[in-house]
Amino acid sequence: MDLKFIPTHNHAGYLAPPPEKHKKMYTSLIKGLNSCQIVHALRENHVVYESLVQEFWKSARFDALGVGGKGAIVSITVTEQMIREVLQFNDQETYPIDLPAGTVEAILPRLSYEGKYPSLVKKFVHPYWRLLVHMFILCMTENKGGTDQLSITQSATIVCLITNQPFNYSKYIFEGMKRYVIGVRKDKFIMYLRFLQMMFNACYPEMERSGNTLELKPMGPACLGALTTKKGIEMKFEGLILLEKFGQFAETEDVATEPVLVQPAPVNAAPVNAPVNAMIAEEHVVQGAVE
Repeated sequence: MDLKFIPTHNHAGYLAPPPEKHKKMYTSLIKGLNSCQIVHALRENHVVYESLVQEFWKSARFDALGVGGKGAIVSITVTEQMIREVLQFNDQETYPIDLPAGTVEAILPRLSYEGKYPSLVKKFVHPYWRLLVHMFILCMTENKGGTDQLSITQSATIVCLITNQPFNYSKYIFEGMKRYVIGVRKDKFIMYLRFLQMMFNACYPEMERSGNTLELKPMGPACLGALTTKKGIEMKFEGLILLEKFGQFAETEDVATEPVLVQPAPVNAAPVNAPVNAMIAEEHVVQGAVE
């Protein structure tokens, strides 16, 4: 049975200048996103081939000792280091993927947060910061989409992103893949399809690309209006704490204008018809198999 495609999972982000009516609110946040550590992972929007990502996840396994697969098998190996290089996080293996709860909690009032912690609930932060949380959930997390809250680790990621503290984004992505494969999460779907296709294109151009493609539309300007607080919603954000724009997203007048591009797969790649064996293994490795 085919895994479910979730069109709201692993989007490309919205990085263009805000429309005029949202310019005053969101200009500095968009500028910060265009210069932050995760911008390449937010921006790239490759054509995703359904057969590749389906078979990768259907056959993926975890190996705590290392990478296997020799002889006639063509191995597709995705490691933490590969994630680091292809998604261009510029992080290091020694960087943390968590923060003390008190460190995260101390930042939340600066996001005008009106909820309890843990966990961080998106609708209780100021609409300015809500855009950042919303984009992070849809573009960077292993969440299926539609969720309104961040886990403790995801909350730490947001804090590190805002304050420009060291954070191992590569390991965060890898650990999400690992949990999927070893069965920690039971809801199976095509996870991280955009990131996987980026790695296939960068590291395995010989893989055959054919058949159906999956349409992942990048986030558009409509998301800005959708994040404003609606009247009549129970337990809504009330604006009790004044907005503070700080860190990498401090107030500014200039906005970077790099567009989100759809990257075609290489057209001159030689087809590889041998099975591709899929595995997740430490160093930190994920392998996938395509008939």
